[in-house]
Amino acid sequence: MKKALIIFGSKTDEKVYNGIAKVLKKEKVDFDLRISSAHKTPEDVDNTLQNDYAVVIAGAGLAAHLPGVVAAKVISPVIGVPCGGNYQGLDALLAIAQMPPGIPVLAVGVNKGEIAAQNCAKMMKKYESVTLIGNNSEATKKAVDILKSFNVMHIFDSKPNSKTVNIQFTYFDEPVEKKDELVIYCPLLMDKDDKAEAALNFLKHTNHGLWVGLNNGVNAAIAAIEIMNIDNEYEELLITYRREMAKKVLDANK
Repeated sequence: MKKALIIFGSKTDEKVYNGIAKVLKKEKVDFDLRISSAHKTPEDVDNTLQNDYAVVIAGAGLAAHLPGVVAAKVISPVIGVPCGGNYQGLDALLAIAQMPPGIPVLAVGVNKGEIAAQNCAKMMKKYESVTLIGNNSEATKKAVDILKSFNVMHIFDSKPNSKTVNIQFTYFDEPVEKKDELVIYCPLLMDKDDKAEAALNFLKHTNHGLWVGLNNGVNAAIAAIEIMNIDNEYEELLITYRREMAKKVLDANK
C-alpha cells in the first residue's frame, strides 16, 4: 500500500502534526513526516514530492502557501491544515481553501489535524463513484461537467454513501451535521451575500469535514477524482487536464 505524507512548514506546529501522526498510527496508515517550507526550502519540498504518496497532509500558518504549492505539484489528494496564528487562523484557512479552480486543496478547520488524519485513512481505499448531495447550483453543474469529462460514475442523493466519495453543496445558513462518511463540502453563497463577513461563517462551519473554496464545484469534483485515483486509474486524464490548464494560462502571453 502507498504511504501518506505529512509535511508542515515549521517545527512550531509540532503539536498539530504530532496529533496527525498519532491518529495515522492508530489507523495503521504508513506515512513519512517532513518539515519543509514552501518559502524557505522550496527545493526540499520538490525533492520530497518526488515520492509517490497516496495522500498528502500539508500544514502551515499565516499565508499558508505550502498546501497549495504541494497541490500544484502532485495529482494526489492534498489535505490542508491551517495552523492558528493571526485572526484565529482565518488567514491560513482562506489561503488553503480558496484555491483556483482545477488545483484543489481539501481544507480542514484551524488546527484540526486529527480530522485531516481520519479523512486520510478513509482515502486509502478504492472508491469507484461519487455521490452528489444538495442544491442544484451553478457549482453543482460545474462539478457534474467535470465528472462527466472524466467518465466518473455519479449519482444524486439526499445522504452520503460510505462506499463512494461524497460531495455536499451547502449554504452557510444550513446546519452541517458531522458525518462518518468521506465528504467533501462545497460552501455556497448567493452573489448578494458574498461579503467579507461571510468568511467568519466559513471559519465556524469548518469545525469538521473537508472543505473546498466558495462555490468551487470544480475543485470538489477534481479532488474526488484524485481520491479515486489511488490505483492510478485516472492518472493520464488528470495529467492531461493539468497540461490543458497550463496551456490556457501561457496562451495569454501570445
